[in-house]
Amino acid sequence: MKFNLNQIYIAVEGAMGSGKNALAQKLSEKLKAKLIRDNYYGNPFLSDFYKNPEKFALPLQLFFLTVRYQQQIEIPYGDLFSSNIVANYIFNKDQIYASYNLDDQNLALYNQVLKVMNLNIRTPDVVIYLHAHDPAVLYERVKSKKRIYEKDINAEYIEGLNKGYMYFFDHFRECPLLIVNIDGLDPENEEHIEVILKEIENGIDDSKYLKI
Repeated sequence: MKFNLNQIYIAVEGAMGSGKNALAQKLSEKLKAKLIRDNYYGNPFLSDFYKNPEKFALPLQLFFLTVRYQQQIEIPYGDLFSSNIVANYIFNKDQIYASYNLDDQNLALYNQVLKVMNLNIRTPDVVIYLHAHDPAVLYERVKSKKRIYEKDINAEYIEGLNKGYMYFFDHFRECPLLIVNIDGLDPENEEHIEVILKEIENGIDDSKYLKI
């Protein structure tokens, strides 16, 4: 499937440390697109969750879910869609974190809420998944940022999330998927942005792997 880069909805995904925020920002600038940004660090339960995951996992996930839902239902459909949109997340990616963080009872409740919300969510035209072969790279990037609320994150948590992302996108069939290896990717490099957009414009039928 070929895409018109003058009328497209692109979502960028990847585990923390993958560079998805920077890439989404650059793509939105290049395409003159509306940027839908996941306010990940605006979650008031985030710092407490990293200190006590068992206690704060459910409120953390439900807060993410409701805020992202409000953003998503404001994305226009059909003929009303008249400009480019770039998002730095897809709605269903929250399942990765929920499945990893919640116990069976809380996950069942979460899934019931998610099922109702999904009826109103618009699917992107194409998803870019930033794939990390080595989760240690993600961990080092996260720790190098020295964010106070992430000081309790350990390498095992990042590794588990990375496995969750890989499993999720191995089974992803909602729309065309461009898998980009992050090893050589620099979101600040204009040539790299051009390569990614050219791959999308040339067409993706199911999934395509790109190493820059």
